[in-house]
Amino acid sequence: MSIHILYHNIFYLHEPPPGSYHPENPHRLAIAVNTIKNIYISQKIVVDTKIHYDLNRIHYILKAHEKNYIDFINSLCNTGYSYIDSDTYVSKNTCKVAEMALIASMRSIDIALSHHETLAFALVRPPGHHVGRYGRAMGAPTQGFCIFNNIATATFYGIDRGYTPFIIMDIDVHHGNGTQEIFWYDPRVIHIDVHQHGIYPGTGFIDYIGGGEAKGTKINIPLPPYSKDDDYLYIVKEIFIPVIETIKPKAIAISAGFDAYKDDGLSEMELTQKFYRCYGSVLRIISKKMGIGIAAVLEGGYSIGLKEGISSFILGFLDNVNDYEELLKNLTPSKKTIEIVANVKNNLKSFLSIY
Repeated sequence: MSIHILYHNIFYLHEPPPGSYHPENPHRLAIAVNTIKNIYISQKIVVDTKIHYDLNRIHYILKAHEKNYIDFINSLCNTGYSYIDSDTYVSKNTCKVAEMALIASMRSIDIALSHHETLAFALVRPPGHHVGRYGRAMGAPTQGFCIFNNIATATFYGIDRGYTPFIIMDIDVHHGNGTQEIFWYDPRVIHIDVHQHGIYPGTGFIDYIGGGEAKGTKINIPLPPYSKDDDYLYIVKEIFIPVIETIKPKAIAISAGFDAYKDDGLSEMELTQKFYRCYGSVLRIISKKMGIGIAAVLEGGYSIGLKEGISSFILGFLDNVNDYEELLKNLTPSKKTIEIVANVKNNLKSFLSIY
């Protein structure tokens, strides 16, 4: 069992315009890195800061995004500080930072595919799950701080190595509309997304289940504000685990957002250390049972979520727990969560035999 943390100092160079405040700023990475240092256990956590630019891999960006979108971002980077939209800025260093985030995300897939009972966690920025093939996705008003889609590009890399089916689990508090748009018609990718209903980007409804041959492979669980640990853990028990055990994926990747943590700043959810630690333990059990590694790519999280959520997530993976039932017993989800889960199952029963 091991945990690999991947980051690079270049990720500090994506900066908002001088004199302005933006929640997606270099301090986020400092919080995450310091969190890792505070729980560092040398024999189990490997920290890799020597990620190298790889021309042989960067072309995978063209599988996730159209060339004219990439060219547009490059042109903005060449002008210096600019805004793509009201939420999303670009600086002169953004393009090389965002490309290195793609490389680190693909590296996490490499490690996960080469080891079982392993978590490879790429601490990257800028985040990526809101950006689709052409930028804004599914009618969202902005790109939500995102430049290139890290998890989608890394998934294409894994698929090209022959690892299908592929499951992406998105636990960021906001719906991963970009990732879902990119894989909407792709039956090789099962995308499970739990998020707060009614906030940005305004997508991710229960009946968003994919298109064409991929119908039933996109699973959305929109929860009401103020949902708590047991609401999320009930979803892990009733949806995440059954889908994984039925699909038997060759690879699992996590869009690892920590902004659903209570008081993190951009949502009204009330998760605590309990959820993230239990979720980390569940992933270790899955990794051990299925003989696969887990790749995680950082998405949101802006304050306490990064500090407490990341540490709990990693410590949970380090916990030597072997039984789902023990972890997930005596849950008390809200009636609304139970109703939402029942509706999700009903919506998918024509596509997934478990329901």
